[in-house]
Amino acid sequence: MRLPDFVAVGPGRTGTTWLHEVLKGRVDLPGGIKETDFFTTNYHKGIQWYAHHFRDADGSRPIGEVNPYFGFPEAAERIALHIPRCKIICTFRNPVERIYSAYKLWRHYTLTNFPLDEFLVKVPQVIEVTRYARHLPDWRARFGLDRVLVLLNDDLRADPQAYLDRVCDFIGIARYPVPALAAQGKLINSITDLPRFPHVARKARHFMYWLEEKQLYGMINFLERAGLWKFSFGGGPKFSSLDQETEARLHDLMRPEFDALEPMIGRDLSMWKRPQADCSPAATRADAISGK
Repeated sequence: MRLPDFVAVGPGRTGTTWLHEVLKGRVDLPGGIKETDFFTTNYHKGIQWYAHHFRDADGSRPIGEVNPYFGFPEAAERIALHIPRCKIICTFRNPVERIYSAYKLWRHYTLTNFPLDEFLVKVPQVIEVTRYARHLPDWRARFGLDRVLVLLNDDLRADPQAYLDRVCDFIGIARYPVPALAAQGKLINSITDLPRFPHVARKARHFMYWLEEKQLYGMINFLERAGLWKFSFGGGPKFSSLDQETEARLHDLMRPEFDALEPMIGRDLSMWKRPQADCSPAATRADAISGK
């Protein structure tokens, strides 16, 4: 039974899709699907179910998964139980950008129709998983400081090659050039619009979940290439930029996290402390290369 040597735990909307795509063919990832969600929602299916996703791994290269488990203490506990020597990659993004990007994802998939303020009250987990300073010590305590790598989305935007080099060194594979599209920020999971037909999007989402439950990953990927998901979940009104008042409130809410995280990771996070319009070039590029 083969299990991952490393797990990139996110959280989501911090560049996880980018990382998954650039690692394809260099490490062994779950067969047919990006996120198994085993250590959260699918844990009841058993460790053999999880291991089956790595059945084609022959041990010649590291095994890994990119899945947003960060902010879920039960996931950290379960990974430590089953894979105590696992390496952990945490990818952090400006919390205000991440929160708004997560909200757009929920709206895109018709998971909510609430305004942002109401949504954050009803789905507090979106803020909770963005509390990096609160949850990072738990991962470090369970796996060891040297086995937990912290990466910032700002570094991915500034120098994708250096960012990937750090990942390669950490998981123990030879460095290689970032694929051209990834270097340009075009390996996307960018959310820009609402569904044109919300009732169609809801039916498509339920169908996609059903396919996942049956592990019909090949069909999901085929429909992705055929454009069904893009048609179902997009084509509607464009998302507006985050208004300055809401952005300022979120900055005030997350400011203690910025201050606590800086000494924890030895980085100056002043770039997170200055409110920026969501439509700024930096925020737009961040959303283009930050995955689910």
